[in-house]
Amino acid sequence: MKWGIHLPQLGRAASLELLVEIAQRAEAAGFDDVWTADHVAVPVDLEGMPSFFPEPVPLLSAVAAHTQRVGLGTSVLIPAYRNPTQFAKQWATLDWLAPGRTILGVGAGWLEPEFEACGVPMVHRAQRLDDYIAGWQAAWSGATEFDSEHFSFTGVRINPQPSAPIPIWIGGSSPGALRRAARCDGWMGTWAPPEIFAERLEVLRAEQDRLGRAPEDTTISIHMELRLGDPLDSAGRWSVVGDGYGDREMVIGNVDHVAETLASYIEAGLEHVLLVPLALSPDEWRHHVDELAGLIG
Repeated sequence: MKWGIHLPQLGRAASLELLVEIAQRAEAAGFDDVWTADHVAVPVDLEGMPSFFPEPVPLLSAVAAHTQRVGLGTSVLIPAYRNPTQFAKQWATLDWLAPGRTILGVGAGWLEPEFEACGVPMVHRAQRLDDYIAGWQAAWSGATEFDSEHFSFTGVRINPQPSAPIPIWIGGSSPGALRRAARCDGWMGTWAPPEIFAERLEVLRAEQDRLGRAPEDTTISIHMELRLGDPLDSAGRWSVVGDGYGDREMVIGNVDHVAETLASYIEAGLEHVLLVPLALSPDEWRHHVDELAGLIG
């Protein structure tokens, strides 16, 4: 079992100093990886999500400069909002700063106003994501040309090249996301009841079997939105916006309750969890990291 934790990226507690401190604290506590999320343009009428939402890759670059071991992931980045050639360069540069430590979590996207703000059509977003992934993998392996409907290049090199193949994890729980995850290195499932998680995993495993891939080829992860101690006056930021982070309520209580909640998921096949603390202050963030470190065996 591996353990990840979301960084204090957004809202009232976010700062560069706290981001670096929490990443270092998580690394020292034994967490396997730390994570950022992605929203480029937050609609003004979307309740529950702060508009202060810094870009994930620069934040991970800052963390890379102040850590030595911990993995650096996005959960999840929406490639459609970005030029795929420039992004191939950007992520390879992050890997150059932190060789072998990055995990590229991506999703097809869901928020139509954000697509509009980025000047990208929302239709065919699944095919766009597939084209981007294939093109990145070609560029990162040294190819000088690639052709697809949504991403093509010819006669160019995109360096630096990653030190090893970049793990690509797929976020989401739709049938399409599960099929895509079966072809990639990881699945980041949304927070769902354990029986629904097990059903989704069964779909993913069946697709792996159809493709001739082994179960160990795809890491099985899930988000877990939680708060240690008293509940908030209102629902958590991810819960309020209803953006697919959860089909069930957040976990509220102590670390023992978190462990009990996770047990059925681990029994069903969970291999990695991304803990998403609902912490509102620097002290609450420190408390969550220190307490949740008790889960790591």
